[in-house]
Amino acid sequence: MPQKFTLPKLRLFAFIIAVPIAVLGLLILLSDMPKTLIAHGPIQAGHEDVDCSGCHVQSAGTYRQQIQANFLYILGQRKQPVDFGYGPVTSVQCLDCHERKNERHPIYRFREPRFLKALETVNATTCLGCHSEHSDERVFAEHDNCQACHSKLIVKNDTIDVPHKTLIAQNSWGTCLGCHDFHGNHPVAAPLKLEEAHSVEEIQNYLKNGPSPYGNEKTYKAENQ
Repeated sequence: MPQKFTLPKLRLFAFIIAVPIAVLGLLILLSDMPKTLIAHGPIQAGHEDVDCSGCHVQSAGTYRQQIQANFLYILGQRKQPVDFGYGPVTSVQCLDCHERKNERHPIYRFREPRFLKALETVNATTCLGCHSEHSDERVFAEHDNCQACHSKLIVKNDTIDVPHKTLIAQNSWGTCLGCHDFHGNHPVAAPLKLEEAHSVEEIQNYLKNGPSPYGNEKTYKAENQ
């Protein structure tokens, strides 16, 4: 005869199963494991000690309210969905740590009308136009994008042995970052000879999260580091 489970036995069985699961879930929540599980990819070099909340702003409302709001959106009773848990990262979060006095290419400059044509090549109106966390790349923009703004560059008293006008005429845009640090936060001087510049391969490796050819010294360190 098969054994019949009475209601008390079913409750006891459910309790025996539920308690270990609840304890395991609590341990996971109290550890760093959830951050690893929900992360979209690796952490950028230099961000290893930055907590998730350092970049991700918590969404308004409780989880229950967020679920309800998104359910109403699916049913067509809300015009917009809401972010569940945390909202997307914006330039505001980036600049909380990385805004500096010596920034050579501040994003607000690219919002000027004269740069509209350049923005067809590179979306520099936001930090996320070139940078992305949880990626194996430090920068996903092309290393020769300088031409978007500097195709008509004229340098007075040009000191490099191969003049800038020659490099521009030759479309040698891959050499720009070999001499110039885009954001200008590495205290290094541009070389006077093109042969002393960092190679295109070095720059490409750096943009792919490799070592910095400009050195590790920074004029201004990130605020939260």
